[in-house]
Amino acid sequence: MFASNKMAHGVILFALYGSLLLTTSMAAAGNSFAETFQMDEYLKFPPVFVYDDFEDCRRWYRDEYVYCIVKAPLAPDDSSALWRNLSYFSSDYHHYDHSVLERGVCVPKCHNAITQNATDKSSIDRLSREEMIHRCISAEITPHYNLIVSSRLRIEHCYSRDTENIPYDWLDVLFFILAATIIALVVASTVYDMHQQAKQKFPEDYFSRSSKQAHQRLLTAFSFPRNIRRLKEPMHTQTRIDLACFEAFRFAQMFRVIFLHVSIAHLKIPQRNPEYLEQLQHGASLQTFIAEFQNYVQTFFTIGGMLMAINFLDHVRKNPTFRLSYFGERLLNRLCRLVPTYAFMILLEASVMRHLIDGPFGQQFIGESANNCQDRWWMNLLFVNNYIGWDNPCFIPSWYLATDLQLYIFGLVIMMIFWKWPFTRRYIFGAVFLYSVVVPAVTYMMNDITPVMTVDMKDTEQYIRGQQFQSILYFPFHQNTGIYFFGILAGIVYHHYRDQRNELFKVAAFRQLAQFAGLLYVFCMATVSWVVSNLTWLPTICLAAYASVFKLSWGLFNTIILLALTLLHRHNWIKMALSHPIFRVLGKLGYSVYLIHFTVIVQVYGREKAPIYSNELIVTGYTVEVLFFSYILGAFLCVLVELPTGAALKELIEPRAEKASIHQVHTASEPIGSNQMVPPSAVTNGTPASDAAVMTSAEQNR
Repeated sequence: MFASNKMAHGVILFALYGSLLLTTSMAAAGNSFAETFQMDEYLKFPPVFVYDDFEDCRRWYRDEYVYCIVKAPLAPDDSSALWRNLSYFSSDYHHYDHSVLERGVCVPKCHNAITQNATDKSSIDRLSREEMIHRCISAEITPHYNLIVSSRLRIEHCYSRDTENIPYDWLDVLFFILAATIIALVVASTVYDMHQQAKQKFPEDYFSRSSKQAHQRLLTAFSFPRNIRRLKEPMHTQTRIDLACFEAFRFAQMFRVIFLHVSIAHLKIPQRNPEYLEQLQHGASLQTFIAEFQNYVQTFFTIGGMLMAINFLDHVRKNPTFRLSYFGERLLNRLCRLVPTYAFMILLEASVMRHLIDGPFGQQFIGESANNCQDRWWMNLLFVNNYIGWDNPCFIPSWYLATDLQLYIFGLVIMMIFWKWPFTRRYIFGAVFLYSVVVPAVTYMMNDITPVMTVDMKDTEQYIRGQQFQSILYFPFHQNTGIYFFGILAGIVYHHYRDQRNELFKVAAFRQLAQFAGLLYVFCMATVSWVVSNLTWLPTICLAAYASVFKLSWGLFNTIILLALTLLHRHNWIKMALSHPIFRVLGKLGYSVYLIHFTVIVQVYGREKAPIYSNELIVTGYTVEVLFFSYILGAFLCVLVELPTGAALKELIEPRAEKASIHQVHTASEPIGSNQMVPPSAVTNGTPASDAAVMTSAEQNR
């Protein structure tokens, strides 16, 4: 017992040791900003971002104000040393394009300025808006920098009194009707539920009990206190206790996802000190941080694979007869949970949010998101937006939902095959593993991409969506099957060993795999900055292998950690800390928070009125603000939309014979203290037995 716990602790704490090791290993990697260019030369460049004061423009010119965001490229001039330095510096993907200036121009102010300096004032009125702005920007640039502003000036968008008053249309009416309906249902259901509570003399556990009558469950589905209670639903089975630690992982990864998306939005907004972000891009720490972006969602994929496999095996143990209809039931169950809240947020984004545009960045953040949702909502609801429309998405993080559903279907198909034909498990295990190792490497060799994620500062306007790495190696379902399959395999292993949980830690192959996975992950993290800094001369075959290894390293190590945690004793201090009730609540809020957090981000950044000054504290402040409002608003979304619609659809759609929870991932079949044992013979040659074999063994021991 002591040895197995020591092994489990070693697997889990190895991650902490690895993070310390890679921190010291990265110190020499990467090229510094100073090595690339001298700061005194940098300060001679024209500033990339300069904006007139938006509020002053609106206040001074009132109904006549027009404020335009303009891209003004500089005309090449090889005879100018400043131009040569500027264009050379801009050629590095770590840097903004300093040859294209971005200006926020108060048009009436610009008109007055050139009118005062014009000899023929009548000619000013004949100028187009583009020509007038070109003259104003040229008056700023040419005398001070001896550079010419190109005539290919481009107005991105303009704000005026007309753009402030967006007329309401049928989308707004539809959203208001839907919101009013939800509020009415919540009020009516809550009143009815509290009336029933009063009729039963206010029992203490009233809201935690489910009625035996279907119509009563349907009538109380939108009850506010009942849905609050669902957030802190107690654990009644051993499996739920074992899996409770996953909620801490979900919360930790959600925090990292929010920080990642805040960072991406921060890169998109114009900067007062762009050199700060350009300097950071040369640091080994940031290069490693960016490369590890892909690991965030891999944790969710692994957990999803484990939970799907465990639930499937629990079902098979209770219902050994193969039913093809089970596939449709599980898929319908998942869609019932995902679609209502997802559709609600898409409608919110496409309608009401566009009326909240206020400031020079409103269209860049809020308006862009609203327009994409109006045009591409169907891609999201068909869950194909990880393959089509990914470059201009409705909800930046929504690609994950499409990939996750596709992986769920993939995993469910595999488990159905195992159920029907158990003998195929070895062939499928081998084929999927080989596919997962080979495909990322082959994909890298066939495309002009980087082996890991990097940030091109010239692509920040598109939330770094212009990089092919994301569309080719990051978003597609077929590039993430290996990670999800690791989770499925871990779920099968857990299902076999959960009644003899110490036995797995005694298996030499598992200990060796844990050590290999930990070392592989630390190796990848410690070397990624060096690899990114030396892409130009490293052999293609080596980079292809690295792309595959890096993609799988965290997925494998994370799977080992999660499997070890599930098999730890319930009173282990690590497991108790990760299973704290607060994480159960935060974990259940995860889906609603994930859906709403980017709406919060675009509102926070879209309402800024001028280019921002950046440093570590300011980025942290934005992250805390977004995190706070995401969880507050996410809690309302969860309690008012996600949980009640899930409960209602369960009553309306699911077969009456099997009333599984809509949150199927949290359920299990056996009670605490179950003595069902799966004999060691259920594992052959170190490979976990198929679900059918596990089911048969369990039935024989009942």
